[in-house]
Parts: sequence; structure tokens; C-alpha cells
Amino acid sequence: MTDTALHPGAETTAAQDPSSGLPVLAVDLVADPSLLSRLAELGRGLEEAGVGAVTISDGGLHPIHVASFLAPLTRTLGLLPRTDAIYVEPFHLATQLMSLDHLSHGRAGWLLTAETDPAAPAAVGREVLGLEATAREAADVLEAARLVWDSWAPDAVVKDTSRGVYVDAARLQYTDVEASTFSLRGPSITPRSPQGLLPVLVADTDRPAVGERVATELADGRVLDVDVSAGAHPDQIAETLEGADARLVRLVGLDLEADPLGTVTALVAALRERELIASAADEGQSLREQLGLAIAEHAPDPERRTDRARRTDLTDQTREESA
Repeated sequence: MTDTALHPGAETTAAQDPSSGLPVLAVDLVADPSLLSRLAELGRGLEEAGVGAVTISDGGLHPIHVASFLAPLTRTLGLLPRTDAIYVEPFHLATQLMSLDHLSHGRAGWLLTAETDPAAPAAVGREVLGLEATAREAADVLEAARLVWDSWAPDAVVKDTSRGVYVDAARLQYTDVEASTFSLRGPSITPRSPQGLLPVLVADTDRPAVGERVATELADGRVLDVDVSAGAHPDQIAETLEGADARLVRLVGLDLEADPLGTVTALVAALRERELIASAADEGQSLREQLGLAIAEHAPDPERRTDRARRTDLTDQTREESA
């Protein structure tokens, strides 16, 4: 697995604050409606405890919506909704994640999962996919999402009030995706987000469903799950983390009715003292930087075309002719 898992044509530069190589510690929040009244306090508290990120799993509330709620309430916390790549509309999923990256000023990521519950396809009028087809579609959706994320050049938004031009359409790339089960045409309807390409991670528990190609070739890294439902003991967790090859360590099963903040604060201190997890993020640091991933830069791909019917120069010409 490469550090970037980028599509052809993309470029990267080294992160401004290179990672120590240690994994980021995350806490998994199950987005149950009963959590709503405490969600703001919990998010801020986890951040103050030194947790690097939260992953948000579906418990009745959509993970992207919960992450979007937390985005303006936090400053350094990475936000990774664990959300399905299969029974969704790929274009809308990609732009929702871009919007989350804008809201969080570059702290958004995607914990990619592939739904295997037979009730999911029935809800959207699709047939159940087998594991092989599910893995193939997960790869197709991830690759398509990255093309959408990279469809706006960083300088596409010009905000030229003298000409009445907000975006230079010549700086958008139009990509036709024809996968086996869906088609997609860019560019994004959302301007390029702060990170450009959002980090995409796969948890060990989701690896069988998403397939080996996504987990080992396309994703930006592995998420190691540590079950703390029976108690969070620093010695046991430290033993699990020794030599672990993961970008993110996720605590799952945390008892949110007991004393989650006190428990997490103690764990963070113990694991950092043993140099087993990365240091806390600085304000303004992107999730890519926090995870030690290279910064993604836009690079025009000669195989991707611009749509001359929507180029800025033709728009200006039409405006002048009609004046």
C-alpha cells in the first residue's frame, strides 16, 4: 500500500509536519439518537482529552450528518464517518464528504465500509450483491470519488466581480466514469475541499466486505480496532499496539454511560507516555498531515477532458455577443 493511493495524474508533496510513524488514536461513536443531547460535550471532551480523531458508526443517525454537526464545534479532532460505498449514489457521497472537509477545515476522512445487510439493497430497489461483486463496486466507488474530489483545480474559483465570473470553468475536469453498476459524470458541484483528496481508511472488521484490492491497494491505510467493551486496560492495549502497522487505532465499545472522558484521558496519557500513539494534532493541521500522508496536489490528467460548452472563454464570448 502506498502512502497516497492516488489515481494516475495526481501529485503529492511531503506533509509540512511529518508524522512520527505512530498511529493516531480514535474513539468510535455509534450515532444513536440518544447521544444527541451529549454529542457536543462529548466531542469537545474527547478533543480536550487528546484524542486524535473520532470515527462515527451508524446507529440510527447518518454518520456524515453527525460528523458535520461536530465539525464547527471542534478544532483539531479528525472526523471519519464510517459509511457505506455500495448502496449509495457515488457522486452525492463524494460531494457530501467534500462538504464535511470544508466544514472542518481539512479534518475529514472516510472510513470506508461495504454494506452486507440484505435489507440495505431492498431499501433502494437493488438486488443483493455477492462478496465478489461488493468488493468490485467498493473499488469502483472509491476510484470515482477520488476523481470527483480532484475535478476542481485549486485556482478554479476566481471570484472576478468585474466580469461576473465566480469559477473558471476551464479549470474543471470532466470525467466520465462507466463502472459495471453505475455511471458518473463530473466535475463536482462542490469546490475543491481543503485536503483535495480525503484520507480513506479501512478497518479490519470491514476488510472481508470491501475486498483486498480496496484494503491493500487503494485505501490510504489500515484501522486497527481495539475492543474496550470489557474494560480499557492500558497494559493490554499497549500489548496490542506493539508493532502494529496501522494509520489509526480505533477504540470500539467504549461505555459512554460511565466515565468515557476520564477513561480516555487516562488511556491517552498512558499510551503517549509509552510512545505508542501519535501526538495530539495542532490547530490548522489537516487529517492527511496528522496521519502522516503526503499532501495531495491537483495535477491535470491529459486523459481527462474539459467541456468546451462550459468553458469560461466561450461564456464570456457569448455574454459579449448578446450585449
